[in-house]
Amino acid sequence: MFYGIDEGADPHVDRRDITCAGELMNVSTNASPAGGFLGLLNAFYDSEQRYVAAGGAPAGADFSELAAHLHADVVAHQGPTVPYPGDWHGAAGLERFFATFTDTWSSLLLTDTKYFEGESGVAVAMRMRATARATGKQLDTRVGHFFTFEDGLIRDIDVFYADPEHVRQVTLP
Repeated sequence: MFYGIDEGADPHVDRRDITCAGELMNVSTNASPAGGFLGLLNAFYDSEQRYVAAGGAPAGADFSELAAHLHADVVAHQGPTVPYPGDWHGAAGLERFFATFTDTWSSLLLTDTKYFEGESGVAVAMRMRATARATGKQLDTRVGHFFTFEDGLIRDIDVFYADPEHVRQVTLP
């Protein structure tokens, strides 16, 4: 998920536009409180936005601000059928994941975002619309992200797509 803030007219909805590898990406979310795990997640998203706005890995952007929100043993888990499968370990693994993700999609629109805070983390449900860079095919699916925190840092990220096989098919030439 890549976030960049563009002040919207509705105070209850964040309209977030960013560019990724030269392409405009839009994100609309329900406003979320700034405290607790949601505050930690929003700080991560703000750092992520700055990293992507600086061009990410292809432009040699500095990943250290983003890495500062990650536990030393962070792992991001992606399903086996998506174009970026497997477990991505540590800050270096997540940096490689972000590079792979932005190489996969030429556009991204995340909407209908809902946050659910629990005892040890945050669940984020959203609708994802994207265009595959390699094929130009469109994706429209639901996705869930589950963030677990440890010592005030993101320790674990699980990502689930409503139709992971469709995600793969859209990216195949």
